[in-house]
Amino acid sequence: MGPTTVAQIVVGAPSPAVEPSVIEPKYQSLPFRPDVVVDGWSTGAITMRGVSQRGHLHRYNGAPRQDDFAAHCLPDGRVIVLVADGVSGASQSHLGASTATKQAAEWLHTQLGADLAETDWTALIKTTAWALTERAQSLFNLPAPDPVCAEEHLATTLVCAVIECNEPGLLYAYLVGVGDSSAWLLTGGRFIELLGAKPVSADGVSSSAVAGLPRVPTAVTPTVVEIAAGEVLIVGTDGIGDPLGSGEGGVGNLLRDVLTRPDPPSLIEFAHAVDFSRETFDDDRTLVAVWPRVPPPRPLSRRARHRQEPAPTLGLDRQR
Repeated sequence: MGPTTVAQIVVGAPSPAVEPSVIEPKYQSLPFRPDVVVDGWSTGAITMRGVSQRGHLHRYNGAPRQDDFAAHCLPDGRVIVLVADGVSGASQSHLGASTATKQAAEWLHTQLGADLAETDWTALIKTTAWALTERAQSLFNLPAPDPVCAEEHLATTLVCAVIECNEPGLLYAYLVGVGDSSAWLLTGGRFIELLGAKPVSADGVSSSAVAGLPRVPTAVTPTVVEIAAGEVLIVGTDGIGDPLGSGEGGVGNLLRDVLTRPDPPSLIEFAHAVDFSRETFDDDRTLVAVWPRVPPPRPLSRRARHRQEPAPTLGLDRQR
């Protein structure tokens, strides 16, 4: 059997082919920063797939992957998803993205109560913002925490999702976010945006300016969404959101095909789809998808099967 070649999926005109380069020395060499991270698993109620990858531009110029994500099943069965996109103008924003996902995951793991509606989401965001300030103090050997330095070097977006299953085949998600990373519900073939629309100026043009952590919004209000069987919750950075747009183009068609098959894609199929090539869209990409799992019908017991079988007639009908 000869070698197997898997071609990159091309949507429209392709981006130039790029062999990933090593990370440049001007970026922090520790912790190590993989080009691609892939994760995925299932519980009794949920299937999750996630991938974070360097875009073509960073693969070419030696910058690290500035996106990051984390997904974790809590001991009570609820699932948390964190997605962050380091702001490109911040010199070490890849470290900011990783710090934000780690801190937010730790907060949710220790602070979530039984009723998600009672969660102090503002405390979650403030604690994560302060973790960035402390990380900057350590990274740059500052005498005291400096939020301005943290924003200059570690600024990042963040989306947090907490997903629970209250009945078979039906999920409920609480989502909060800072910055322009997004979440969608894929339902009936449509991508319904839940979080993260880019700011639009008075002349109707989307702005590329990002107000991320460590800045904290004046109000942090969760978006609550129900995910039924056949629907998919998607959380991603603008490396996905920008080419996806309204979901009616080629990238929407690709993701719709991969995410709405009878069974969720394998980890490799999912990562392959996210690694599509499309001209001018060369940013880092992170995408996490969550599906409800519908439990299979329970097999009938021997007694139940016996009750469903018709009683024998012993040939009495033939004797009449």
